[in-house]
Amino acid sequence: MKKLLIILAALLIPLTALPVLAAQVRVFVADMNAIGVPNRDEMKATLQMLLSSRLTGDRTMAVSSAGEADVIVSGTYVTIGKIFSVDALAKTTAGKTLTRAFVQGESQDELIPAVSKLADKLSADLAKIYAAPLPSSSTATMAAPAMVAPVVAAPLAAPKSDFIKKEPQLNKAPAAEFIKPRDYEQGSAGGWLSKRLNGAANLIATGKTLPDGSREIFLAEERRLSYYRQSNDMKLVAETELGNSEKILSVDTLEGSDGATEIYLTILRSDELSSQVWQVKGDKLVLAAQKLPYYFRSFSLAGGPKKLYAQSMGREDDFYGDVAEAVRNGSTIALKNPIKMPRYASIYSFNQFRDSDGKLQTIAINPDGYLVVYDQELKELWRSNDKFGGSELYFQRDDDANVRVTGDKSRWVFMNQRIQVSSKGEILVGKNDGFWVLGNARSYKKGAVHCFTWDGSSLAEKWRTRDTQNYMPDYYYDDARNELLILQTVQRPSVSTRGASSLAIKKVE
Repeated sequence: MKKLLIILAALLIPLTALPVLAAQVRVFVADMNAIGVPNRDEMKATLQMLLSSRLTGDRTMAVSSAGEADVIVSGTYVTIGKIFSVDALAKTTAGKTLTRAFVQGESQDELIPAVSKLADKLSADLAKIYAAPLPSSSTATMAAPAMVAPVVAAPLAAPKSDFIKKEPQLNKAPAAEFIKPRDYEQGSAGGWLSKRLNGAANLIATGKTLPDGSREIFLAEERRLSYYRQSNDMKLVAETELGNSEKILSVDTLEGSDGATEIYLTILRSDELSSQVWQVKGDKLVLAAQKLPYYFRSFSLAGGPKKLYAQSMGREDDFYGDVAEAVRNGSTIALKNPIKMPRYASIYSFNQFRDSDGKLQTIAINPDGYLVVYDQELKELWRSNDKFGGSELYFQRDDDANVRVTGDKSRWVFMNQRIQVSSKGEILVGKNDGFWVLGNARSYKKGAVHCFTWDGSSLAEKWRTRDTQNYMPDYYYDDARNELLILQTVQRPSVSTRGASSLAIKKVE
């Protein structure tokens, strides 16, 4: 019997020497620093997300807080000219340095593969460190082979994940606390959803309501304008395609003097504005004017009647001068009633509203994405804490003067979600959220429309839509029908396909 106990003890000794952390090493990626880059805060968040997702594998697992972690990783992203470097430092929760690693690259195109290599380096180093055998009681056991008790007297500490703690009893929340996806049936009072539409449209505008009850809807891709009639479904009526050197930046509509719908296409051609005007003639789109050097936008300023406005482009300034009311006479555009703009605001990023005293206030999305309200003297009154807007639509202009700073010969100018003001003074603005917003690379995954009212000191949210399941490139509020039209990208364009879109129409109660 004594010999049997000794044999069992000998068999148990190797088990006591197994690594404490044979399971995945739990890693928390702390804030990443970013030096020498624009949009510093966005870059920091993006790097943290990229590294976290790539540190989850067979050997390591990224966790959401430092309290759950075995290892904390911090890092710094630095750019000098076109060269970038990402340096990472891994420490224990007690602050002891475990390992360092870095990667380099020559352009932003190499950033994602570089972060993947960095994660592989860290995972390999951490796996080796935590796989090293820890001191065990085997030495003491060998000194007294006749005694079995020392072999099993001190069991190894189990990983945190092996402990299951009983959660405190929670009171059941009322049903209203949970937001459940709601499907809209076509033709229902709640809303309407189109079928899949060919082409990943960036922009939407509406025209007239026709005698049969259908509505004119215009969708624009980068080089294509599509005319639909929407009733029970979306019927494609006509299309027109532009040249390879042209890009559509906005599409707007206005009823012409003859009652026909006019479509104002803001077009960039070879670094210069060359906008066009089209008219609906029966089932056809007819070109009425072209080579117009203006940005166009038709909207209801301060919730008033819908009018056409224009702004110029400068040699150095992307949006130059005041926004003014525009009147077309054939191929000629006359400007009148200029509007003084806040600094950094453009024709596409502002609107106006009246407060309870009837005073005219201006609201704009600033270059950093925050909503800003200005008084009549264009002094800032209020600024949002959250960012709004967000668009993947952009245009480029030559920027040789800043190539040493930016490392890019072109300046990227992103269009933004337009701000609409209803006849009731309600302020509507879109907001996209993304999983990839890094410098000039943007890819949004969901969007929503927010409605605000001015309470005299700040914007108070009145309602907002549920998040879309896809990127929301544009929206339009039909004030007359009290309906919200939301455009979604359901498939992004590629070399072999135009992509696809869908249109949802929601009744605003």
